[in-house]
Amino acid sequence: MGVFSEVAERFRGPETPQRVRHSQGKLPSINDLMIATSKAMDLLEGRPLRTGLKVAVIAGSIAKILMLPDREVASIVYAALLHDIGLVRLVSDLFPHLPPGVTEKQLFQNHQLVNARIIGSPHDRPFSSQFYETFHQHPLTAADFVSKVHLSQDIAEIIATHHELCDGSGYPFGLSAEQIPMGGKILAFADVVEGVLEGCSKELSGLTSRRHALENFMDIKTPGRFDPDVVRVFRGLISENEDFLRMIASLEVENMLRCLLPERTMLMSGPVLLSIVAAMGGLSDGLMPLYKTGRSRHVADLATSLAESLGIHREQCGELAMAAMLMDIGHLATPAHILMKNGPLTADERSVIQDHPLLGQDVLKFIPGFDNIALWVSEHHERMNGKGYPAHRKGFEISIGGRILALADVFDALTSHRPYRSHAHEPMDALPVIGQGRMTLYDNQLVNLLRRVVLSSEIPIR
Repeated sequence: MGVFSEVAERFRGPETPQRVRHSQGKLPSINDLMIATSKAMDLLEGRPLRTGLKVAVIAGSIAKILMLPDREVASIVYAALLHDIGLVRLVSDLFPHLPPGVTEKQLFQNHQLVNARIIGSPHDRPFSSQFYETFHQHPLTAADFVSKVHLSQDIAEIIATHHELCDGSGYPFGLSAEQIPMGGKILAFADVVEGVLEGCSKELSGLTSRRHALENFMDIKTPGRFDPDVVRVFRGLISENEDFLRMIASLEVENMLRCLLPERTMLMSGPVLLSIVAAMGGLSDGLMPLYKTGRSRHVADLATSLAESLGIHREQCGELAMAAMLMDIGHLATPAHILMKNGPLTADERSVIQDHPLLGQDVLKFIPGFDNIALWVSEHHERMNGKGYPAHRKGFEISIGGRILALADVFDALTSHRPYRSHAHEPMDALPVIGQGRMTLYDNQLVNLLRRVVLSSEIPIR
């Protein structure tokens, strides 16, 4: 049984005849999935894709030069890839405490520099003490995610200390130099260095100028706050290796990162792959309180039920289940004030919302074996009449996976609570609403199948 079939085994019943070809012979590793998760976090923070990868390469390179054991180097690199994963769970809690006109993206873009006192507050408006108390918990909320993706607990411990400073002025514990683990010291420095480099890239052209900016930062801002051995190693790295800064600013950063990570040659089992994908899908579920009821898993249940009713092969059903769980990962780029708006969206806000299928595809498309998954994620808001988004595909230009996801998604939306309407539809009331869009919005055959699936109670209805 293939790994995608093992995933489907967790959702539906016996195998059915093959109808669609799957991505043969390609399977993701834990490294591939953690790199994708890091890119998803870049969306959340409103930063360019691969920002987290740069932090990981800087941290891993320092750890290597310090001759730390390979296992510790790997833990530091994984921690760097996931270092801000705890921010996702705090978005809905932070949102009520943001000053008017300030988005969480603006805060997230600069928070590592503010903590290290590299810059002042990113906004003139003060934040409440309750805001800071909530925000300062984000390093501690990573442990749950780390356990779900089958990584060791020491990675969570490194993440928990990545905002601690040697002078005791960091958070969440206020630890001082001798109390902070080396992995936390390295990650704290690498995170700030990447922020300085990102600021340089907006203002300074040329590697020499950026090197000088980093040296100035180390001369003025690091004494007392960061471990002197860590600073010394990085200073030597950028002075002795002229290509280092150029490479981490390019697409080569991904290859550099893979050289620092252990090779994961063991084939991933279906249950492990499913648990990691479910954890990744939970990132978008956790953006708003209404998504904390297992939305992605519910859509996956319905999509796989429709697929099996259509006679699609077990491997495809597994891929479709994972696509359903990941389809809204691009929403990590959507500001909370848009996601939580309880009224009509403006044209600009709709444009932001409509970016999420392609952003999700960008996060997923380089994962081996995820070709179909990335495509279906990009198509789950396309409509049969061509009035969907983002590509305005018509009819059977939309893949069967995209058409199934579109229908499963809208059924779940109609039967779930949303901030922009007063109540959710009962499942039987949602069917005629969807029926009005048969052939114009949704695949007619799938609408008929949906009715049969709902009436037969083949899926749990919320």
